[in-house]
Amino acid sequence: MKSAILAALEAAKDADVRTLTRTALVKYVYLLDCLYAEGHNGETASGAQWHLNHFGPFAVDLVEAIDTFENQGVIQSRDGTAGNKDFKLYWLTDHTRGQRLSDFGLSGAQEHRFTSLLKKVANDLSKLLDHVYFDTPPMADARKVGDVLDFSPGKYPPQSAPRQHLHIKDPTKIFRLLELNEKLKQKRRARSNNALAWATHRPIYDAAYKEAMAAADAETDVVSEPITVDLGIE
Repeated sequence: MKSAILAALEAAKDADVRTLTRTALVKYVYLLDCLYAEGHNGETASGAQWHLNHFGPFAVDLVEAIDTFENQGVIQSRDGTAGNKDFKLYWLTDHTRGQRLSDFGLSGAQEHRFTSLLKKVANDLSKLLDHVYFDTPPMADARKVGDVLDFSPGKYPPQSAPRQHLHIKDPTKIFRLLELNEKLKQKRRARSNNALAWATHRPIYDAAYKEAMAAADAETDVVSEPITVDLGIE
């Protein structure tokens, strides 16, 4: 649990989010647990006992651990007041470091999801609460306060297998691949240039023009009759 708390604060520090409120810290540890459970058969990183509370996922044992680490000086804190509400802010000093998210076995994509959300909602707690309440799988079946949250694998969409990079060491094959790639580039460039030239020089005929030309082709020659003009001259 200590590692998960420090990791959430470390991620915040790396994202230039210098402090987290108690509520935000709890929710970020929850998000870390969600990501960790995706690839670890439903097991969470913190081991906290999550249940539904009025503001979404909550864990009493996690809050108790935060208080313990605060008293031990493992994490830093200070009290504050906004309006009629008191709050507490937490952070890590420059001499205290937590594990990287990747150290928990999170993939690069999962780490990116975590840090992107952290930066996006850093100054908007309501957006963070909305996300954990409505957009995380363990909350899907929670209906009433006190319901235990389920992190089992069936809650998460199947993950696609990572792409395997082929390492070609044969210089002949490498040269051949480069040669084929260059030919494909030339073909695409030629098609693009031809299409551009045709589009540039092609005459533009609309429907009215075509109908008028067809009508003109169908007309027979007309012989004009002499025109008599009376100029009033004797």
